[in-house]
Amino acid sequence: MKPQNVDLVLLVDSSESMRPCFNQLREHLKDLLYPLQQANFKVRCGLVAYAAAPGPGGPIYDHTFIGGSGPEMIQKLYSPQLNADDFFTNDPAVLARVLANLEAQGNEDTLLALDIAADFPFGPVDSTRRVITVFTDEPLEAGVLEAQPVAKIPELIQKLMSRRIQLFVSAPFSAALEQLGSLDRAEIEAVDGGDGLKAVDFKKLLAQMGKSISVSSLQMGAEPAWKKGIFGQDRWSANRSITETNRRVVLSVGESARLNTSRPITKINVRLQWTASVDLDIHAFYRTKSGQDAEIYFGDRQGPGITLDTDAGIGDTGGQNEENITITSLDGFEEILFATKIFMKGGSYADYDGRVAVQTNNGDDIIVPLTSRERADWCVIAKITNGANGPTVTNVNRVTDNEPTVDGF
Repeated sequence: MKPQNVDLVLLVDSSESMRPCFNQLREHLKDLLYPLQQANFKVRCGLVAYAAAPGPGGPIYDHTFIGGSGPEMIQKLYSPQLNADDFFTNDPAVLARVLANLEAQGNEDTLLALDIAADFPFGPVDSTRRVITVFTDEPLEAGVLEAQPVAKIPELIQKLMSRRIQLFVSAPFSAALEQLGSLDRAEIEAVDGGDGLKAVDFKKLLAQMGKSISVSSLQMGAEPAWKKGIFGQDRWSANRSITETNRRVVLSVGESARLNTSRPITKINVRLQWTASVDLDIHAFYRTKSGQDAEIYFGDRQGPGITLDTDAGIGDTGGQNEENITITSLDGFEEILFATKIFMKGGSYADYDGRVAVQTNNGDDIIVPLTSRERADWCVIAKITNGANGPTVTNVNRVTDNEPTVDGF
């Protein structure tokens, strides 16, 4: 009798809202694998982490696999000399490391990513349980192309059936999810949307998946012909993928970058990150289109269309400190300054290994490093100007002993 194997591909939405999911998956991966190991299956793990953004000639995509990311990985997947080790690993620690290094960004295209996962080099159909698990907090109709990919669901279902792939999906309920759930042996977990799957009990969910896989029957019979690249990704040119050169913009002092407005901006995340053992606090000083000035900070975290999440670094705590301001629309804003005030003085701002990252639902990823070497209570790091020619982000990096004002910068 041939040994029983499981080829398990995690399909993970890595768009901006999914940041909370990554650690949960990594921490509870063992709960998925334990029932399979108890049943003496040999398990290989794969990954497709996916994000998308509008581009000048159509969407551009960021797909991360066990073996890396970028256009060369898509080309490898559809190469005649396909190497399974680029897409599967026998070591769960490798998968955990890739999950730990994921960066949340942009939008998503779940059905395209599912098609890519279905093209993986799974083991022989007569000795391998083939499994894809999908994790997303957005409806299948809500990606970078909205409902357009839904028309491909019947082809996807046929492909998954031909390849004998068992499907698990955790996603918000929608008509497209219900349609995908008609696949034989598909298991659907309807979840809340837009919150990075915060409400999901990953320990319980992954354990249930592991048990279901371990008791499922192996589908016998030869694997029929199936169509690769239903969305045409097997014929992509390199410029359809996000690379290190086009992934983000790093601004020097005085430089500006224009935000992508090819479709409405519905989310801007402005993240202050630092690792030094100091207590920084992010503030947003803003002027509305009606001429009113106001401030968001740890003592007043919410205004119309703008919110601060938390107060990090309390007690001069070092490590991966992070505070996030989320803006749902720029329509009501004229200008916003993003500044930090050090709670306990010491050193210059350039010593704190800090930066502000500005990311939008349209795929913008703009970095403003904290570089000022002058000492003062305040440092205005960046500003967003919502001008007649479109919104721009500017690297400011100017210090002041007085509380900043919009007119002063």
